[in-house]
Amino acid sequence: MYKLLSLSLAFVFLGCTPSIEPKPEQTTHERLPAWINTTDSFYAVGSSPVNFQGVYTQHLQAISLAKSDLAHNLTSYITSVIEQNSDNISSNSYSKSNALSKILLDQSYQVDAFFDRDKKLYVLVKSSKTKVDKLLGKKDSTSMDIQLPTLNTKAFEQEELMQSRCYCEDTLKSITTLSELYQNKPIWFFRPNQDGVDGAVGIAEKEEGIGFEEQKQIALDLAKSSLVKRKSTEIVSEHELLSILHYDVSGELFEASSIVNSSSKVEENILKDIWLDPTSCELYVWIIAK
Repeated sequence: MYKLLSLSLAFVFLGCTPSIEPKPEQTTHERLPAWINTTDSFYAVGSSPVNFQGVYTQHLQAISLAKSDLAHNLTSYITSVIEQNSDNISSNSYSKSNALSKILLDQSYQVDAFFDRDKKLYVLVKSSKTKVDKLLGKKDSTSMDIQLPTLNTKAFEQEELMQSRCYCEDTLKSITTLSELYQNKPIWFFRPNQDGVDGAVGIAEKEEGIGFEEQKQIALDLAKSSLVKRKSTEIVSEHELLSILHYDVSGELFEASSIVNSSSKVEENILKDIWLDPTSCELYVWIIAK
């Protein structure tokens, strides 16, 4: 009888226990964007786990891996187009393919990024299919950009920053972030080249013995270095294209006068926004080329 009573009570309690919904692997906010699995030859994805040296190093590693894959994609595409348009594939053809790939890789840029729930960073980089096809004389060229997901952003809150112990109250009050945040970082960290601008992000850790202005200058120097390197590379790349493709200096793709104009502007930039991570005390700046 006691056994029957125990079984009955167990059944009653189990019946009254609310059912537990299985926890999804990722919430909507954490779901990986579709572009992570892209097979488009003119895009590539690189990733990097959390790095003890900070987000700046983690980002560099992800970018490096993405560009490594993009280089392979570009070389394969260019080689295939050359093979289709030539009956005689020589060693010069493959040298040309590799040279073009390197130049176009230097001109590639970040279009999006994403942190998964383990803080692993994914970065999407892109090269211009339109320019490649034009250089190769491909007449039936079509280009389709990857559709980037809408970011679930939130407004920057000064109050949250004021709770940080990174700096004194007056310094924290001076930091006014204009951009909205996504995954607790400004959206320009993920899309520094949004709206057709040439942008770059610099991230500086808070080091012992330096103040806010010094940290800000380090971040600015890193951003400027990245942007200047990219713009300078584009200028040099146009020279190399002339040599490889035997275009006349007055040709459609490039004019010698643009070298002077571009060189004079390569170091001109504007500080668009700034953000301080209230937890890690890393300082982020976003600059764009004029």
